[in-house]
Amino acid sequence: MAKKYEKSSGWIVYRKKWNKVEVLLLKWLNAKNQEVYVIPKWHIEDWEVAKDTAVREIAEEAWLDLKDLEVIKFITKLNYTFTAWYLENNPVIDKDVYLFLVKYNWEKDPVVQKEERFVWYTWFSIEEIWKIKVMFDIQAIVSRNKTFFI
Repeated sequence: MAKKYEKSSGWIVYRKKWNKVEVLLLKWLNAKNQEVYVIPKWHIEDWEVAKDTAVREIAEEAWLDLKDLEVIKFITKLNYTFTAWYLENNPVIDKDVYLFLVKYNWEKDPVVQKEERFVWYTWFSIEEIWKIKVMFDIQAIVSRNKTFFI
């Protein structure tokens, strides 16, 4: 069985609206044609550092202007392994994902990239995020970092 290693970078974007913190999640159509909420992430290019990939992906996947984004901090590195049944030889992929907390300082609505299988976006309050199913344990990550949502 073939094995591969991948590095990705992603983000948890938040905004403050009427003194309330809201976290942006994108609804994505997975390989099984199911809609799931995700925090977007993407492969780190050879010429990039994780932070640059995270900010670039926000701009590309949600069409948020780079000048309106403020990287607050690196949050954590996640690791998971899965079988990529959709690729030739069904490789086992060991993946590291570097997550950053990013503040959005504007009111423009995101625009989801349908060609990337994103179907919608939602701003969730910190309280609402506990009620939805999200890839990874975003609820715990948000909870551990609440003091940084400034």
